Amino acid sequence: MALHDGKVVFIPFSCPGDELDVEIVEDHESFSVGKIVRVMADSAERVEPRCPVFGKCGGCNWQHLAYDAQLRAKRDIVIDVLMRIGRFPRDILETITLPTIGSSNPWHYRNRIQLHVDRRGRVGFYKEKSHEVVEFEECFITDQRLNVQLTAMRPELSVRGKGISLKLHEHDYSFSQVNDAQNETLKRLVREWLQEIPHHRLLELYAGAGNFTFDAAAIADDVVAIEIDRRAIQAAQVRQRELGKANVTFLSAPAHVLPETLAEKAFDVVLLDPPRKGAWEALNMIIQRQPKAILYISCDPATLARDLQKLAGAGWQLERIQPVDMFPQTAHIETVSLAIRK
Repeated sequence: MALHDGKVVFIPFSCPGDELDVEIVEDHESFSVGKIVRVMADSAERVEPRCPVFGKCGGCNWQHLAYDAQLRAKRDIVIDVLMRIGRFPRDILETITLPTIGSSNPWHYRNRIQLHVDRRGRVGFYKEKSHEVVEFEECFITDQRLNVQLTAMRPELSVRGKGISLKLHEHDYSFSQVNDAQNETLKRLVREWLQEIPHHRLLELYAGAGNFTFDAAAIADDVVAIEIDRRAIQAAQVRQRELGKANVTFLSAPAHVLPETLAEKAFDVVLLDPPRKGAWEALNMIIQRQPKAILYISCDPATLARDLQKLAGAGWQLERIQPVDMFPQTAHIETVSLAIRK
C-alpha cells in the first residue's frame, strides 16, 4: 500500500520498504490499485516465496513477505480499517489493539480445500478473479495429509469435470475454522476473556456446531446458543451429550430474531462469530437486550468496523482487539474484540 496525490494505492505483491515502479490499473474515488512494473530495490522484509505457482494461483498472496512482517501488517490493517470505517481515533486503537498472535506453524495448516477441474482435466485452484485453473503439485498452506490425498486422487479427479472438497474432519459445518491450531487459540481467548467478565447468562449468536459454545459453558452458568443451520445444531447436541453439558441450550433460529421463549431472559454477555458479512442484521436485537459485554469474533475487519461503530454509538466502549493469524501467507485476518457497555 502507498499514497499518491493523497489517495491510497493498493499494490498487490508489494512489501513495506520496497522501491517500485508502479502502473495505476484501477482508479476509484477513494483509492487506486497499482501493478508492479519493476522492483527497483527490495524491502528487507521481502523473502522468496516457497510455492512455484505463487502469483498465479489465487490461494495466497503474502508468501513474499517475511512472517514477522505479516503479523505486524495485519495489526496495522486492523487499526487502519477501524479508523477509516469505524471512525475510531487512531491513538485509542494503537493502545487497545494487541500484537497479532502468530501461528505456531505458518505452513501446511489448512484442514480443508476446494479444488476445481477444467475441461482439459487440470486440477487445482482458480487464478485470482478468474475461472482459470492453476495446477500445483503441493499446496504449501494445506495440511500435508490432504496433499498426499490429492496426489492419490488426482487421476480420478482429472476426469470428473467438476470440483471437489477435500477435508480432514468428517463434519464440516458452516463457518468452521480452517486452522485447527489457531482455532484452539481463539477458544483459549474466549475462555480467558469471559473469566474477566462477571456474568451468569450468555447468549451466543452464529454458534455453528458449538465451536465456542462449550468453552463459554465452562465459565457461564447458563448458555443459550443460536444457529440457523439445523444440521450444525444436531451435531452440537451430539457433542453436548458426549460432554454432559446440561447448562447449554441450542436453538435453531436466525441470529436477529430470538425465539419467544427467550423474550423475558436477560443476558449478561453476547458472544458472536458471524460470517464475513458481519452481524449487522442482529445488532438492533443485541442493543435492545443491553448486555454489559459483547465478545465479537470476526474474519473481516471492514464489517467488524461497521458493526463496532454502531455499537459504540449505542453505548458500548471498545476495550480490546486481538488480531489472530488464522490464515498465514494470506491477507485475511481474524480478530477477537471486547466491548463493554458504558
